Amino acid sequence: MEARRRTWFDERGLIVGAGGARAQPRSIPFYAGAMHYWRVPPARWAACLAQIHALGLTIVETYVPWRVHEPEPGRYVWAGDADLARFLDLARASGLAVVLRPGPHVNAELTCFGMPDHVVGDPVCQARTARGTPVWMPSPPKAWPVPSYASAAFRERVRAWYAAVGEVAAPFVEDGTVVAVGVDNEAQMFFRLGAYDHDYHPEAIAWWNEATGLDGDPPRAWNAADAARCVSWVRFKDEYIARAMGELGKLLDGAGFAGVARFHNLPPGHFGHYDLRRIQRAIGGPVGIDAYTPRAGFRDLRRRALACVGNASPIPLALEVGVGFFPWFPPLGHADDPLRERDHLLSLLAAGIRGFNLFMAVERERYYGAAITQTATLEPHASWIKPLLAALAEVDWPALHRVRVQIDTTVGRAPGAAAVPIALVDTRADARFGIASSLLDPVTPVLAEALGLGPGGAAELGSDPGAIAARRWQTAIATALELAQVPYAIVDEGTSEDELASYRAVIVPTGDRVHRGLWQHVHALADRKRAIVVIGPGTPTHDELGQPLTEPAPRRVGRLKAGSLDDLRGLADDLAALAGELRDAWQVERPDDVRAMAYADTGGATRVVFVVSDAPKAATAVLLADDRAKLLRDPFTGEQFRIASGRASIALVARGVRMLIVE
Repeated sequence: MEARRRTWFDERGLIVGAGGARAQPRSIPFYAGAMHYWRVPPARWAACLAQIHALGLTIVETYVPWRVHEPEPGRYVWAGDADLARFLDLARASGLAVVLRPGPHVNAELTCFGMPDHVVGDPVCQARTARGTPVWMPSPPKAWPVPSYASAAFRERVRAWYAAVGEVAAPFVEDGTVVAVGVDNEAQMFFRLGAYDHDYHPEAIAWWNEATGLDGDPPRAWNAADAARCVSWVRFKDEYIARAMGELGKLLDGAGFAGVARFHNLPPGHFGHYDLRRIQRAIGGPVGIDAYTPRAGFRDLRRRALACVGNASPIPLALEVGVGFFPWFPPLGHADDPLRERDHLLSLLAAGIRGFNLFMAVERERYYGAAITQTATLEPHASWIKPLLAALAEVDWPALHRVRVQIDTTVGRAPGAAAVPIALVDTRADARFGIASSLLDPVTPVLAEALGLGPGGAAELGSDPGAIAARRWQTAIATALELAQVPYAIVDEGTSEDELASYRAVIVPTGDRVHRGLWQHVHALADRKRAIVVIGPGTPTHDELGQPLTEPAPRRVGRLKAGSLDDLRGLADDLAALAGELRDAWQVERPDDVRAMAYADTGGATRVVFVVSDAPKAATAVLLADDRAKLLRDPFTGEQFRIASGRASIALVARGVRMLIVE
């Protein structure tokens, strides 16, 4: 894509290529802290950056807000609080690399999500509802019309904006200070995922025609007699987002960021609401997740992280890990739980997240609870950050890999087998029908998810029984695997046959519908004995558009029992058998609602173990260790746990998480 690679992500972290004065490549773990320079007095920039560096963070991350720098068409402001070049110079002097996120959408609790009024107010740039009216975003401090990313006029405005940023950043790109750039922010149709809400901009409709090969307008309401067209429209929205991100990536290339590593971050919410792999391919870089989660939601957070780990390439990232929160949402924690933020990040690391960005590292307006004040003082509630980063450096976290748990890794496994034995496929054929036929439309499923409606998520308020059942089965299977202490991955339905074959067993929850390409993979895996395949509880007879399938289920396939939905213990026993014989080391002997995730170095020595509890009250777990381990150390408290007869007792608070270094 570029004539010259300056920086890129690899499986360990961020590699900075040779450039300018930096003749030798260097490897930087992606440990970032967010600082919004335009919200901090310039006289305090150096001190705040020094504190970020002192914590052990390697990168300072910042938005470059369009609204701040181009208040009027063609008039750019790069002075005073908005002196980006000075900020970059000070970051370089402090020993920090820099990640820039120039939007166009940055959110950051800014008016219009950081886009100028003169852009979002232009009718030719605005997304359109099914009624042809502007799509209004009701975010504080005022509602505003969201742009259509299909609009060529909007992208031309973005091109000019990126060019202005690129001109300022050019020296710092050249010398290696700027190591990565974000392609937009939280691309999810501005959180408005209702099937017939938007985007009906004429150029968006042209994109739909090109992508689907269908003529005419897309549907503007559910029509059971033309269900395939309606579901095609829902499916197209993933293509719309990916195409938009790809177009923005090209504009960044033209603005001087060609060859600079790039990424995108997905918003909080269930992983089934976005197509991570498609966006990844479009931008040519990793796609990570944002995480703002109360302690009661840590189990669901780990599942989101597992989906990121299972689908991200080459490195799974958590690009916004909340330290503090937004003042117009309910608090995520309580004063009597000072370690929630630490355990929140440990939950992500336990699931395999390799790099992260602490949001917010430095105090700013429209946000509370940042780690560092504007006078560069570390807040007491953030005292865990420095010992965490020291521990990650001690074990060389980016270089570690999940400990393999199978005794025999050859049975049913391909070369390059995955570290975990089972892949749970995120099947979305039924989910799309649920969105397309929802009685709540155009209310976004994102809102329904936030209400915690039950195991069916947003589908609980829908009219499609297949969508409700599919989500409930997915949740039940994940819960049963955890109950059985079986490590697993969550992968997208578009995962290749070869990648699926790297797992010992592949579970494909199915009702009446299934993605046609996935069904072909099911046949190939089963017929060629490349993996154990389990489907069910139903046998699909229709594809993702509701069209008849001609291929029956393969003969060599296991099936989920319909009654297992109400018998999680029985389901756990059945699924445990799929994993084969597992090693005892680094498993939790008891209780059932505590489990462990262990990570080893390239020599196979286990370096760190995370012990996580889903119990609603304090618990003591009995952890089984391997023969080489003698001692476990908590890097935050200094507490040591001696291993006797291959066991160690680990105390955990309710829904607690512990990181233990193996000695």
